[in-house]
Amino acid sequence: MTPLHAHTLARAGSPYPPTSSTSEGSTVPADQKLYLRPSVVAQPLLHRWYAWPYLLAPHTGALNLRDRLLPIVDSYLKAPHIHESVTADPHRYGAPFLDPQGASREDVQAVRDTMAKDGQARLQLAEDIDQLRTLLRENALGGPMEPLYPRVPEALRGRVELVYDTAHRPSFRFFEPLMYTSAAYERHGQCVSLSPAQVPQPFVYSSPVLPTPDRLDINLPFDSPLWDELFTARTTPVDVPQLAARLGIPDADTLNFTALFHDTPPAPHTPPPPGDVRVRYFNHATVLIETDTTSVLLDPLIGYTDDGHSHFTFDDLPTHIDAVVISHFHSDHFSLETLLQLRTRIGTILVPRASGGSLPDPSLKTMLHALGFPHVQELSELETHHINNHVEITALPFLGEHADLDIRTKMVPLVKASGRTFLFATDITPLEPALYSNIPHLTTPPLDALFIGLECVGAPLNWLYGPLLESKLPRDHNAGRRLKGSNAAQADQLAQQLNAQHVYAYAMGLEPWLKHLTGSDYDPEAEPVKQATVLTELSAQRGIGAELLRDQAERTWPALGPTEQ
Repeated sequence: MTPLHAHTLARAGSPYPPTSSTSEGSTVPADQKLYLRPSVVAQPLLHRWYAWPYLLAPHTGALNLRDRLLPIVDSYLKAPHIHESVTADPHRYGAPFLDPQGASREDVQAVRDTMAKDGQARLQLAEDIDQLRTLLRENALGGPMEPLYPRVPEALRGRVELVYDTAHRPSFRFFEPLMYTSAAYERHGQCVSLSPAQVPQPFVYSSPVLPTPDRLDINLPFDSPLWDELFTARTTPVDVPQLAARLGIPDADTLNFTALFHDTPPAPHTPPPPGDVRVRYFNHATVLIETDTTSVLLDPLIGYTDDGHSHFTFDDLPTHIDAVVISHFHSDHFSLETLLQLRTRIGTILVPRASGGSLPDPSLKTMLHALGFPHVQELSELETHHINNHVEITALPFLGEHADLDIRTKMVPLVKASGRTFLFATDITPLEPALYSNIPHLTTPPLDALFIGLECVGAPLNWLYGPLLESKLPRDHNAGRRLKGSNAAQADQLAQQLNAQHVYAYAMGLEPWLKHLTGSDYDPEAEPVKQATVLTELSAQRGIGAELLRDQAERTWPALGPTEQ
């Protein structure tokens, strides 16, 4: 794959560009319609924390608020010097220690007070989930569940079903759409924080995004169509004063809001020529597949221009994306920050079918509907979505990376475009080779490219799922059940089994513009990076190309006719 264009470095000085001139220096007439600058960062926040999927869902968000986020803030308030010492150590970036980014202890206390006040419904829901678990543990001993329904805690009444599994172990499942109509959804805590360019910031899962002079926070729920008006301005000019009024921008912030716009239209998107299939790698697991008429975007996590790095950005996307595919529920594959800015440009979002209301496995479709995305389709395993007669996406089974929990909201997307075939194994661990052997015609024709992550170490179970667990695991079990993917030998074995003609290991969040989201830095001595080298060597021995994707990259395949497929 070939690296493409580089973007200019971020401007020095004030975080807000001058309002009286464009990037070319010309004066902007007061009544001229303007474009949202491509460097403007838009972070969705919930109670000042970055809105990641297990925080967005009311039931999982309730437990994370109580058992993850508030304890981090309380620990900081109790001993700020310890947090300051840890966050000053670059080797401990991403640890659960709060970085106030210059805010005072009083500022952090104020955020903590607001979190507790505005999150009351969620905190009550967390307590009620605990009470329901206790109720079932002590009273659901194999007899009928009917007498227990009147004793279900208030926040869950009419929103759960009490069940046994076939071994007579009690449990419950959520009626998930009803959780989003409950008080615990807390739309009042949703906002988007705008900043004129990407600024250094702490790991978003350890620190709230605190108000600063270079941020403009707009307190509107994520499902508001006003966000569509704002983000459409990336490609279509808008009347900025009118938009500011509709968004409720205070007069004191009008100049800073206007400075987020300019009069320079984006360059028109150029699709590949007819007869070609173009694959563009953006970063992490984000890949765009295009023909001259159709586009498919996988696991979109998109960076911005003017951040000092060369990579594809929103500017490199088509104005209409036929399908966005989300492979699984983890926050490095499901980015509301990106999806919210693309909402009007997406035809259909394809997501894996959920398990049906289990606590650790929320439904992406239900969540996206609540967030204002109207066209979401679930794919069951081996189900295919046809975009037209030459592009289709099939959901294959996904093993591994979820610490052996019963998580079913996951799929391995198989994309066929004009006779070319691409498999996005993302974070799987090929624990059972017979799995893909059981899928008919998977290796005919040969797979043009296999994309796979090599995060072969992974975080322990508790790192992501800890707040959702009913009881703590012994240390050795927690450490042994990890959120890990393949190593080089496993990836190479899978590539051989699938007859892959090329293997791409994606960068696993090593891109510097994603560090605040993934917590990762490129380190040639890191085990995943070393495994990528091993994979390249193993592939070369078989005459197959392989490479670690770290920066923007592109490759084009000629389309195949029916007789060639």
